[in-house]
This record gives sequence, structure tokens and C-alpha cells, in this order.
Amino acid sequence: MDIVDMIVHVDETIPSEKMHELEDTVRTDACVISACSSTENPHMLVVTYNPACTSSGKLLNMVQAQGVHAELVGL
Repeated sequence: MDIVDMIVHVDETIPSEKMHELEDTVRTDACVISACSSTENPHMLVVTYNPACTSSGKLLNMVQAQGVHAELVGL
């Protein structure tokens, strides 16, 4: 299985509880292996997933559907 990491930059400053909700939302995709943020980089959400069954665009849309402005950051 191939595994891909992507970084989502959340433009707004949101409370840590909201960021944890975003992590939980992204984890609902069966192809996501992990989704986590850091207190050192509170605007960044790192997602590890299997690209054979989901896409970065789909995962970004899941984040944006939660009412935040976000974009992908290249690695």
C-alpha cells in the first residue's frame, strides 16, 4: 500500500477543540491512517492516507465543509 502525507493549512485561528473536531472529521474517511495537529503549528493539520482510495482534494473538501478556510501546502 502506498501512503501519502499532506498538510492542510487552516487560515483562521480556531480553538484547539475545533481543530480536534477537524481531525476527527478527516479520520471518518476509511482511507485516512492519521490526522493530527500540533500546538507548535496550530494552523497545520497533517493527514496520512492511502491515495488508492481517497484523494487530497476530497480530504480538503471535508475540512472546508466544516466552515473553515483552508488549503493544501506542498511538501
